[in-house]
Amino acid sequence: MAESGHRGDTMAPPCPVRPESDSKREPDPERPAGLEPVAGPEPVPAAVAGLLATARGCLEVDVCWLSRLIGGTQVIEACSGDAASFGVRPGSTVRYGDRRHSHGHTGHPPAPAGQASPGTGTGTSAAEGQVSGRLGAGSYLGVPVVLADGRLYGMLCCLSHDRVLTARGRQARSLILLAGVLAESLSCQPPDLEARRGRFRQLIDNGGPRMTFQPVFELPSMDCMGAEALARFPPGFGGPERCFAEAAELGLDIALEVSAIRVALRALPQLPPEFGLGFNASPTTIVSGAIAKIIVGLPADRLVLEITEHDHIEDYPAIDRALDVLRRAGVRVAVDDVGRGSAGLRHLVQLRPDFIKMDRCLTQHIDVDPARRALATALVSFARETDGLVLAEGVETAAELDVLIGAGVHQAQGHLLARPGPLPLPPNADQAHPQPDTSPPEPTSEHS
Repeated sequence: MAESGHRGDTMAPPCPVRPESDSKREPDPERPAGLEPVAGPEPVPAAVAGLLATARGCLEVDVCWLSRLIGGTQVIEACSGDAASFGVRPGSTVRYGDRRHSHGHTGHPPAPAGQASPGTGTGTSAAEGQVSGRLGAGSYLGVPVVLADGRLYGMLCCLSHDRVLTARGRQARSLILLAGVLAESLSCQPPDLEARRGRFRQLIDNGGPRMTFQPVFELPSMDCMGAEALARFPPGFGGPERCFAEAAELGLDIALEVSAIRVALRALPQLPPEFGLGFNASPTTIVSGAIAKIIVGLPADRLVLEITEHDHIEDYPAIDRALDVLRRAGVRVAVDDVGRGSAGLRHLVQLRPDFIKMDRCLTQHIDVDPARRALATALVSFARETDGLVLAEGVETAAELDVLIGAGVHQAQGHLLARPGPLPLPPNADQAHPQPDTSPPEPTSEHS
C-alpha cells in the first residue's frame, strides 16, 4: 500500500508500551514483548460493541478495536474479532507515533493513519515494520474518536493479517464515519458514570478493600486448619456482593478483585505454616491470568481458589486451562455456595473441585429437614468418587453440626464455630465443644 505523502495528516501505527508502574511485572510468555495489560479497561455501551463488529465486517479485517486515552496512555477498551492473534486484548496499552494525535486533538479528525505490510516496498519504515511484526499485523488503519465537546476519546483501529488497508479511499472514509458514530454514542454516557468509576479507582489505588478472616475447622476433630479471606468495604460502598457487581458493571471487576486478592495473600505469613488460605475469584479474573502472576513466589499449595457457584461460566475450556496452570503450581480449587444457584451441578462436573462448599441455604435447618440431609449425603458421596472434600458453610447450631458430622462432611465454618475477624485465628483448644454465638450476624454476601 502506498504511504500518504502528507505526513502531518497521518499517524504512525500503534506501538506496544509497558506502563512505568508495570516495570517489575513478571513477563507473560503468551504476550508479545512490551505489550502489557493495565487493570480494569473501561466498559463501553452495547451499541459500541455492535459498531466495532460492524466496522470489522465492513472493512473485512481480522480485528477492530477502540482505545481510550487514559492519563497519557492509550488503553484498548473493547475489541471485535481475533484480537488474540495480534497479542492484544481489552486492557492492553498502545502508543501512537504522532504524539499530537495520541495526547489530544480538537476539531475535525485528521486523515487516517495507515501501514502497509512489512517488506512490500511501500515506504513503511523499519521501526514501523518491527511494530507491525510484533503485533502480527500485515496492515493497519486507525482514526481518532473525538467527542462532541472536542475532547479526544481515543482511537478506532483496524488490523488485518492479509488484507491491504489504504489510508485514502473507501476504507478510510468508512472508518471516519464509524468513528463519528462511536463518538456520538460515547458522548451520551450517563454523567455520573465517571464519578462512580473514580470512586472505585480511588479505593483500588488506596490498596483495595480490607480483609477479615473466617476460620475453617476439620470435622469431627474440630481442629482449626485454615481460613477464608472475606472482603469488607468502607462505609457507603455497601456489602461485598453489591460492590463487586457494581465494579463489574463499570468494567473494574478484574482490577478490584486483584486488589482484594493481593490484600488477602499478604496475610499468609501471619498464619501457621500448616494452615491454608481461601480467597474468592470470578471466572473473568481467573481466565485473565492475573492470579497466576500474583502467586509467583508464594507457597501455592496453601492456597484455595474459590469460584462462586452462581457465577456464570461461558467458556469452560478457557477456565479449565487457567485453572490447570494454577493447579500445576499447587493451588487447590473450591466451588463456593453450592446449592445457592442453578449452575452448581455443572460446575461440579466440569471443574472437578478439590473442595465443595455447601451454601448456608443447605446447612441451615439440616437437622430438621430430610431433603437437606439427603443432599449433604449425596455431595459427600460425589466428593468421595472425585477425590474431593465437602465443606459446610453457615453452621449456626450444635444440632446442625451434629447432622453434618453424621453425614460425613469433612470441614465446616460458621458463626457457631468462629465468626469472621482479624488475625490471628482462635486457638484450637477452645473449639472442641463450640457454643452458639449470639452476637449480631455479619452480612451474608462475602467475597475476597
